[in-house]
Amino acid sequence: MHLGHASTYLLAWLQTRTQNGTLLLRMEDVDRQRCKPEFADAWRRDLAWLGLHWDREVPAQSDRSPAYATALENLASQDLVFACSCTRKDMEEAVRAPHEAWGAYPGTCVNAGLPLDGPYAKRLKYPEDAFVLQRADGAWGYQLAVVVDDGAQGVTHVLRGVDLADSEAPQRFLHQALGQPAPEVQHAPLWYGPDGHRLSKRHGSVGIQDYREKGWTPEKLWGQVGQLLGLQEDAKEARPEDFLAAFARQALRTAPIRPAEGLPLWA
Repeated sequence: MHLGHASTYLLAWLQTRTQNGTLLLRMEDVDRQRCKPEFADAWRRDLAWLGLHWDREVPAQSDRSPAYATALENLASQDLVFACSCTRKDMEEAVRAPHEAWGAYPGTCVNAGLPLDGPYAKRLKYPEDAFVLQRADGAWGYQLAVVVDDGAQGVTHVLRGVDLADSEAPQRFLHQALGQPAPEVQHAPLWYGPDGHRLSKRHGSVGIQDYREKGWTPEKLWGQVGQLLGLQEDAKEARPEDFLAAFARQALRTAPIRPAEGLPLWA
């Protein structure tokens, strides 16, 4: 967990607490190669240290395969799924090429008639973004998994990074196709590190555990984060509950948080 994750979870926590809601903890671990149980344990440990307690933990996506398979069958029965043999290289070339329909997907396999039970990826027939519902290796796509889970778990509000804003429209389409209400969605600002790159697990960003090991307290860390999010005027030490009143009365910041704004965090 890096600062961007912690910041977004804080805002989701504040949203839930100011609306008398129920905060769910869901491990979105559909990527079998990158997700490991010890990573989930680290998240729980970091959240507890930060004072961000959830109300209920729901089943991890790695345990939800039957539900996703049922949803895929539902979509296929509506002729909303097609098999796709495009490789990663094909997709990279398509992104660089001019395109109108099917978003970044060139539409290569839309009408190819490849069998859905063959060794191919399954994509959604959604012209703006024919994203993958299930990969050729059987792994479930993020978009399908979160929509199915939101419906099954009664999710009414979602707060996530603004980098996922483009997912809102196709996910709303999926919700409608599956006959379930779509949640209200808000977006949190992205964080950029001192090297100018967006914070990312792949990028080796400083993690919450690193701050803990350097001697930071949760209160000191939240003081810095709260100021950058506009939840308090200065960087005085704070706890998540200290931001409730400010969160309830002001608009959510969406502008990126640049490293120059929070120099003490990178010292």
